[in-house]
Amino acid sequence: MTPRTTGICLTAFAILAGLFRALGWLVPFFKVPFLGGDVLGVILLVLLFGFALRLLLKGQREWQFSPLTLKKLKRFRSLRRGYVSFLILLGLAGVAALDNLIVGKRALAVSYAGQMFFPFLRSDFIPGKTFGFDSESETDYRELQDRCLLEKKGDWVLMPLVPYATKLDSPSIIETLELREGVLYRPGSDRGLDATAYTVFVTNREQKRQEFQFRKGLKHGDFRGWNEAGEQVEKGRYENGKRVAYTDYSDGKAAALEPMAHAEWKRLVYPPSEPSITHRHFLGTNTTGQDVLAMLFGGWQQALVASVLFVTLVFGFGILVGGTLGFFGGWVDILGQRLIEIWSVLPFLFIVAIISSLITPTLTILVAVLAAFGWMSTTSYLRTAVFKEKARDYVAAARLLGASTPRIIFRQVLPNVIAILVTLAPFEVSGVITALAALDFLGFGLPPDEPSWGRLLHEGVDNFSYPWIVSSAFAAMASVLVLVTFVGEAVREAFDPKKFTIYQ
Repeated sequence: MTPRTTGICLTAFAILAGLFRALGWLVPFFKVPFLGGDVLGVILLVLLFGFALRLLLKGQREWQFSPLTLKKLKRFRSLRRGYVSFLILLGLAGVAALDNLIVGKRALAVSYAGQMFFPFLRSDFIPGKTFGFDSESETDYRELQDRCLLEKKGDWVLMPLVPYATKLDSPSIIETLELREGVLYRPGSDRGLDATAYTVFVTNREQKRQEFQFRKGLKHGDFRGWNEAGEQVEKGRYENGKRVAYTDYSDGKAAALEPMAHAEWKRLVYPPSEPSITHRHFLGTNTTGQDVLAMLFGGWQQALVASVLFVTLVFGFGILVGGTLGFFGGWVDILGQRLIEIWSVLPFLFIVAIISSLITPTLTILVAVLAAFGWMSTTSYLRTAVFKEKARDYVAAARLLGASTPRIIFRQVLPNVIAILVTLAPFEVSGVITALAALDFLGFGLPPDEPSWGRLLHEGVDNFSYPWIVSSAFAAMASVLVLVTFVGEAVREAFDPKKFTIYQ
């Protein structure tokens, strides 16, 4: 792709992203710049638009790769493990950019009473009354989908692949059981039910009729019964399927309610629930009832935003400070080094704990704090590289030709040391992902309602009886870190100057 084509694509993206945001449309992929907030999104769009214009105006002259850079890129592509890992990460980033097209509790499309609705694109919500519910709050599209399938009036609802939000979405799971030859089973199971199950009224599917305790699929334990008004009218006890005690609170009226019970048996599945394709909890739920796959998806989005912000802040500050110290040297370098030494001994974890106790930390605040303590290693690398480059002949030649100090720094020295940042970037990304997960694991990270890999790991470690929680979080985090490490190793080997240096 040429610089001009890249500039056109980036310009179109910036304009469309800003337009959709102004119209209040949450269009997947185009809302990516605003994942960190409106203010940060506007700043990113302005920077992106400025970069795109520069590509359009001067890209052909300024952004041509040198033969040496092309050799390095070719070398990177030849390292299959790193290159394939890079493509996988790009694909995962593209999936994350699709956002609520894949994961979300809002329907993609609703056809109701001859009208079409696209709730996932709207910044506001559609009240339940629009679809016949007695509620002014947002429509429960999962419930609407079930109702449309039951009524069979031609209405339909298209939900995302994972129909659960990444946060604050803990719906109750009600499982329909199977009765075979007088024994109650879970769907697809050959083991009798060991749990509580209930029936509902035929005329009111929301009201319980009777609730029983089961052991090995047979009624065993206490039971209770209610009328349609929700008043308890009976209780009793069963042992191995036989009733051994019974009390009627309604003077014999409870017996007349027996034919009003629906034939289906149901049970309420308390969280955490194991993985289920039927309920589309593909990796199960956690202890609060949130979908684990949706939380992993939200955590991956958080990791991507944090990585971009962290690398930008660290590299920007590292280039500024490291370039200054290395180029000017002398008392500037001595003073800067002493200040860095003082800053590096500050207790990072204590500062994060203080910030978390004073304010509710957001992703931007946490990344800013991490960057405030993570720029020193990049500065050290840049300082050393600039210190070596400023002594080369081309810098002396530029001075003799009358080039100004800013021009020498930004047009001569920095372009020759920028390759260091390319090799550092993957390891900075793995560092910030690990740091965020560690802070969330310790309880100093994002608020509890935000999706987080670290908090999911902590929850899984506390609940080893539910292995799908910790195994899912560990597998997701370990896979991403391994892929990033493979990319980092390939980049470091491909951009190694010794591979392309000839000594005479």
